[in-house]
Order: sequence, then structure tokens, then C-alpha cells
Amino acid sequence: MDFDGKTILVTGSARGIGAAAAELFLQRGGSVIFHGRKQAQVDDALARLPKSTGRALGLAADLADPAQCRALAQRVGELDVLVNCAGIFREAAIRETTLDLWNETIDVNLTAPWVLSQALLPALRRRKGVIVNVGSDAAVLGYAGCVAYCASKGALVGLTRALATELAPDVRALCVCPGPTETDMMQASVATAPDPDAARRQWASYPLLGRIATPAEIAEAIVFAASPGARYLTGSIIMADGGTSAGKRV
Repeated sequence: MDFDGKTILVTGSARGIGAAAAELFLQRGGSVIFHGRKQAQVDDALARLPKSTGRALGLAADLADPAQCRALAQRVGELDVLVNCAGIFREAAIRETTLDLWNETIDVNLTAPWVLSQALLPALRRRKGVIVNVGSDAAVLGYAGCVAYCASKGALVGLTRALATELAPDVRALCVCPGPTETDMMQASVATAPDPDAARRQWASYPLLGRIATPAEIAEAIVFAASPGARYLTGSIIMADGGTSAGKRV
């Protein structure tokens, strides 16, 4: 029960990796604030929890709007762990990447973690807290067809290292970078491919482990990063990517 008496905010926890992480924090004793863009999404996530769970709260905010980010932080108040997991993925070749698409991606994937970290910093300092940013293997690899996404996640790694350097020793900051993971974003990408079966096989071929991760597997890395077991880690980039960034077999 590493998180007994701790309060954790997991953005983007109405589904996917965020939901898996929020549920695991609950299992490890934490009081967890679930978040989604719309209240109905958050309510659905809370309704899926076991009836005996009494340490979960749900809040809604559109993280593309800095004002809503700050309002969310104000409602949260005291906090021990901030997990910036909310993200968007829009596929578009560079010639088709509009300024609107670029701005939306940067706003949610990069600006929101910065605004929330800034707004919640006094509480995190008081509680000797942890910031866990959720990046991607696309932070260190170039993927064709998603230039805005790659740029946003690469910058999130830079933000993490800057936070770790500036906030030590009071606050730890880490970045967990998943590889291909079975989320709704991946499912949407596969569904729109000309050959969905071939697209899924291609995604599964990237990790050296030869398969797509489950959200629960990525959640384990996130919860570890925030736990006392990682108390000597800060500024670390944890590649939970099945080996996609390690190299290629030739």
C-alpha cells in the first residue's frame, strides 16, 4: 500500500492507460482524482470501479484550455502525485498538418502538463511530491505521418528533465514513454488503415518483444515511477516500449 494517505491526480484517466494507472493507484492505497474532458466520461470511469472503492473523485476539464487547467488545479488543492497522462494523437503527413491540428496537439500534450505542474507546484513542494509525465517512444523516434505528435512528446521529455533539475530535491519528475499499446487511439488508427489486419501486425512488429502492450503493463511503470521504490529516480526517462527504441534486428 505504497500510496496510503496520498492524493493522486491522473489526467486522461477516463479510459486507456490513464484509467489503468488510476485504478492501480487505488489498489495501492491512494486517493485518486480521475479526469476526463467531459464529466460524463469521468462518471462512466467511476461507475466501472468496484462498489467498495471510496477513494475516487472525478473532475472534468478541457486541457486544451489553460484556464480550465488552472481551474482544475484549484479544485484539486493538495496533491502528492501529478500524472500528466492525457494526450491526443492525430495522424497527418507534414503537408497535411494544419496549424489548428498542430496547436491542439501541443496544447494538450505539452502545454497542459506545464500549466498543471506550475499551478500545482506549491502543493507538490509541501508534500515532497512527484510529477510523472506520460510520453511515448515517439519522443525519441521519428514516426512518419504524425509530426505534431512526435514533436509534442519529444518536448515533454525536455520539460521533464527541466522540471527535475529545477525542482530537486523537493519534487521528483519522471517521464514514462510507452510503445505501441492497446488503447482507443491505437484502435482508431488501425481501423482507418487500408488493411487493418496488416496495420496491427505492423504495430506489433515494432517492439522487440513482438507484441502490443496492454494499458495495465504501462500503468505498472507509471505507478512505480511515483512510488517510494523509485525515490532515487528523477529526470529519468523510463522506456516502457517493449524495446522499440533499443534498436533493430538486421
